[in-house]
Amino acid sequence: MVSISLSGPAGGLLRRLAKRAVKDGTVVYLVGGCVRDAVLKTNDGQDVDLVLETDPAPLARHCAKLLNAPCEAFGRFGTLRVLGKDLRVDFAASRKEEYPEPADLPVVSPAQLEVDLFRRDFTINAMAVEVTAKGPGKVIDPYGGLADLKARRLRVLHPQSFRDDPTRVFRAARFLCRFGFKPGAGLLESAQTALSRGHAAKLSRHRLLQELLSVLDEKDPGPALRKLKGWGYLQLIHPGLGVRARGKNAGERLASLALALGAEGESFLKSLPLERVRASELHEALALVREKASPRRAPSSLAARVVKTALPALPAAALKPLWIGGDDLQKLGVAPGKDYRGILDAAAREQWKGKIASRKQALAWLRRRLSVRP
Repeated sequence: MVSISLSGPAGGLLRRLAKRAVKDGTVVYLVGGCVRDAVLKTNDGQDVDLVLETDPAPLARHCAKLLNAPCEAFGRFGTLRVLGKDLRVDFAASRKEEYPEPADLPVVSPAQLEVDLFRRDFTINAMAVEVTAKGPGKVIDPYGGLADLKARRLRVLHPQSFRDDPTRVFRAARFLCRFGFKPGAGLLESAQTALSRGHAAKLSRHRLLQELLSVLDEKDPGPALRKLKGWGYLQLIHPGLGVRARGKNAGERLASLALALGAEGESFLKSLPLERVRASELHEALALVREKASPRRAPSSLAARVVKTALPALPAAALKPLWIGGDDLQKLGVAPGKDYRGILDAAAREQWKGKIASRKQALAWLRRRLSVRP
């Protein structure tokens, strides 16, 4: 039998939660990806997923007190999250899932742990460990996840997995590339069947966006993007979406994909259900690159990083707020009117090119433009 160990803040917290679970007459299990990563010895211990066969709310609230952090519900399946300074701990009740139609969100009902594990995407994520006061126990592995880890193989739990939830294909690309695994028997055929029968096309833009962001959050998203492109799944998000995602995080990389679409970049971003502030920052980056003019006010940090990544040779002053404004035009005798915009736009283009690198240079340019002697 295989056992795992968790050190650091996660290990200590789990032991304390196990003691409380015993008092409450219940059992708490570590499940999913954190078990997989612990077996592979790649777990950083910062993300912890816990399942109980009873109501998880009391233990989640106790965890919140221990971490001095809020306990919040998210999603439609009753998951509770405690987000501490160094830990994210999710609590859920074990459940069964049934999919009335392909790509629908499931109908859930209470179930025992083994059934809960069967609802998951891959065998390597369908393992659990009972958490005790002494630490994690032996790995519970009803579907052969340990053997698949050893064989470096990615295998779905049943043939209808991708029909039920085509987002699992995106996860398959991530795991195959992240771990260097090979696809299990029938995995690629099942992915193609889900695509050819139109199941994957039923995915909402929200679910597609979440999967795309998860891919872009990989250490190197390129290999997974190339797989998805080859399988025909990246085209579900946009027919022309490329595979070269530049930047240090998912937001920057998403913007780089939009920039690579050229004139279609704006409409691509608008098609995604992005959070309002993030959408504004990404559109700001695309506008700066399109207009090739220095902004009137300082761009957001995300927009600035995106532009610098896309245009590494851009002059340092290009993203500085325009050195001159309407007050400077008035002082030089220009009456307010339509000429203001034309003059300031011209100055912004010159500053973008690096021909104006300071306020002093901007004022000198303006005097020359207006034929005003210093």
